[in-house]
Amino acid sequence: MKRTAAHNFWVRLTVLATIAGILYSSWPLGYVLNPTVNRSGLASALEALHQPYNWVFISGDVSSSLLMVLVSWLLWRHYHTLKRRLFLSFVLVNMLLFSLGTILDTLLPERCLPGTLNCPSWQHDPLLLTHGICSIAASVALFLALLVIWWRNRTPLFYSLMIGYTIFGLLSLYEAVMPNKGNFSQHYYITLCSVGLAIIPYGVHRTFQERESASPPKKSKS
Repeated sequence: MKRTAAHNFWVRLTVLATIAGILYSSWPLGYVLNPTVNRSGLASALEALHQPYNWVFISGDVSSSLLMVLVSWLLWRHYHTLKRRLFLSFVLVNMLLFSLGTILDTLLPERCLPGTLNCPSWQHDPLLLTHGICSIAASVALFLALLVIWWRNRTPLFYSLMIGYTIFGLLSLYEAVMPNKGNFSQHYYITLCSVGLAIIPYGVHRTFQERESASPPKKSKS
């Protein structure tokens, strides 16, 4: 009964996290709502000021982040009384940093698209610098959370995720040296992050389940 309740709990949270991942990976809608920017610009350009339907992409990122805050709180409430609180705290703090960074990044949109004339550089536009810092900080926080979960759960699923991150690194290097830069690596990375968000509840649940399975059974009193 107890194991069934724990299973149902992480399944429900996985549904919430999957919804958050889908909302976070809203860039495919750009091919319909803003195809010109989506084909050549970064995903953040879809949220830039005065872009058509930018509110769709802004709402998706903010809603995704708020859902992950909810998931983090529910995970803490369920597992914080058990051992491995350091693991749980590290994962959830990084998830909160990811959510906060994504919200700030989204609510500080680009004022003009890269490559457009008269776009100020980050030295002359503090909001652009803040936008970049928040975006990078959110990405690093999510990666650290997933890295620790992988370290505790070296299953094919989490190995595949780490391989996915390695492929992203190689794609980034390839696009950095190519004269015609595209946005494939960023779209790939956003999708990878969405998968990572979806499997966080399972990773946390499995870590604590492994702990309980490894614990010796209690001796009954005679």
